[in-house]
Amino acid sequence: IRGSLRVPGEVTMVKSLKVAIGVLLIVLSSSAVAIAPIINTFEDFFVNGIKYPDQLRMFIGIQEKQKILPVLEAYYGRMRNTTMSWEKILKMVDNMFSHDVGSVNHAEAVTKLDFYGNDGVCLFKYF
Repeated sequence: IRGSLRVPGEVTMVKSLKVAIGVLLIVLSSSAVAIAPIINTFEDFFVNGIKYPDQLRMFIGIQEKQKILPVLEAYYGRMRNTTMSWEKILKMVDNMFSHDVGSVNHAEAVTKLDFYGNDGVCLFKYF
């Protein structure tokens, strides 16, 4: 048991470099997993839904893309059956409401239910 935590054999520059590269790869990969959900480019992949303010009554209880799209289709008419980005959905919802001078634009005050906004962040959902 004595010396069980010691490196077997002699410590060389090559072995030290392998350990340093291994530690660097672990740190970089864990940083990428932690930072990727907050980058706007990956918004469509990591955003689970959008919560609109209570003043927009037609969106109460509607947070997911699959539930928002029928509301947009009812307003705009027939839409192509295509995958829409969150940016496009937000723009379409914003265009549904008046932008008169002095009126409050409630469509701008949305909360994104993203990767870190969930009660339990589970990586298995994404991979």
